[in-house]
Amino acid sequence: MVADRVLTNGVVITLVDEQPDASAIAFVGERIVGVGTDEKIEEHIGSDTDVIDLDGRAALPGFIDTHLHIPMGGRRMMHVNCRAPPNASVADVVERIHQRAEETDNGEWIICSGYNLGLVWEEEGRHIDRWDIDEAAPKNPVQINSVGGHTGSIYNSAALELAGIDRDTPDPEPPAVIVRDEDGRPSGLVSEEAEIPLHEAIPDETREERVTNIKRAMSQLLKWGITTAHDAKTTPQDLRIYQELADADELPVRLGLMLQGDAGPDLGEEGTDVLSRLADVGIRSGFGDDTLFLIGVKYFMDGAFTGRTAAMHDPYKGEPVPEDSPRYDGVLHIDPDYLADRVVQASDADLRVCVHGQGDRGIDHILDAYEAALSSDEDHGFRIEHAGLTRSEQLERMADLGVGVSSSISFLGADVSRNWVYWGEDRMDWTYALASLLEYGITTAANGDWPVSTGDPRVGLRTAVTRRTVTDDTVGPDQRIEIEDALRLYGPEAARLEGAEDAKGTLQPGKLADVTVLSEDPRAVAPERITDLEIEYTIVGGEIRYSARDGIVTSENSGQ
Repeated sequence: MVADRVLTNGVVITLVDEQPDASAIAFVGERIVGVGTDEKIEEHIGSDTDVIDLDGRAALPGFIDTHLHIPMGGRRMMHVNCRAPPNASVADVVERIHQRAEETDNGEWIICSGYNLGLVWEEEGRHIDRWDIDEAAPKNPVQINSVGGHTGSIYNSAALELAGIDRDTPDPEPPAVIVRDEDGRPSGLVSEEAEIPLHEAIPDETREERVTNIKRAMSQLLKWGITTAHDAKTTPQDLRIYQELADADELPVRLGLMLQGDAGPDLGEEGTDVLSRLADVGIRSGFGDDTLFLIGVKYFMDGAFTGRTAAMHDPYKGEPVPEDSPRYDGVLHIDPDYLADRVVQASDADLRVCVHGQGDRGIDHILDAYEAALSSDEDHGFRIEHAGLTRSEQLERMADLGVGVSSSISFLGADVSRNWVYWGEDRMDWTYALASLLEYGITTAANGDWPVSTGDPRVGLRTAVTRRTVTDDTVGPDQRIEIEDALRLYGPEAARLEGAEDAKGTLQPGKLADVTVLSEDPRAVAPERITDLEIEYTIVGGEIRYSARDGIVTSENSGQ
């Protein structure tokens, strides 16, 4: 069979046990037709075959990221960067906001992203507050949203004034918080229901802006070598946009969708019961095609580590907070009994359930709900998203129930990696516990939860192998895994978590021609150098979507 495209003279990492390595690979249309030696694949080369000489570079199954947020990622690419690093102090953040204010019209909102509420700046020993922001942008309302997305935001005086929040505003019912200084004045941090007036004061994103943000995000995914992404909170609006892009052949990566199951019973009658509507019309997980498909329904059990709202059995360490604060041992975002009822409904409808669970207390509630609805012999594919802090007895329950995990391992290696500061080093051995997850035989994939953390799979690979953080600490060294196993987290294990192991995740004939080409073999470099490897090509369905030479490729006229 004459191939449309052949990659030759390289290191082909198939992740297939029977044929782990090759040097060439051939595609016809969207499928792989041959994997083997250069000599073997020569039989697929015809006069019109596009032959790419890899010159020793490594081709591996296209990266599958099993949990990220595409519209938010594209939007936050345009925000002021408040991450640490690159910022190392309150002054650094203030200067970045000041620079944006200099080029922003008076009265327009300035939105900043990536701030870690779980930490205090070491230089000042405190958080940024409204008065710091006032100094940077006295004529603009400013929001600094937290990196975790579950812990509220910090606002300046202009923003608080727009929302009518001042000294006389009564304290809200927990878990909502208006943080105050010693004189009772709001210091800028507002969370949960108390933040709603501030959200309403920020102009809504237009549909055109959202489309632009989605396209920007997908271009970034291609630059990271990602060929399939699981969008972890798809709204009906986003679903329609994705469908329109797919119809116009403008969807360059494969998208799996997690639709929010419903708004929750505590949010009033306006909440849409998406789960029941899907069940009523008979839509099941997997509905769609190879490009756009349904993963399942999404729920949130607890919050995030970065703001100390992930639900823990033992309280957080570090910054002292009152025992009645949601930041003492975290919060639950959904009633466990209600979740259990939803899981039963989803199971009956053959819809996969994906639940955000970070803290060990939250994960116990998720497993209780799953255990009440499932038996171990069911092929349900139910998932726990993140699974930040797990205990051995929880891993045993996951294995018995057949529950999979989408692990946010990149958190440890990126800017939200100082978790031991606020829950203690003794718990780090069970934080994103990849070695134990694999030991228990739990289907485990990796994710970056972009833009909460970086979406670059190379960071996840490096962190899985080294457990090294941006502060050059090694945390939970017993949870390190080998690079071959780390690659599987973005390949066959991710495909299995999606329920698509027959179609992708390995490089072998008959599977989709989704390939990521790296500048070197990641198995042959020092683990610390994995993030230095270049993404040379991102190939989706046999088509080059990104090349280091040409950037984003919108057509096959790439001149290879």
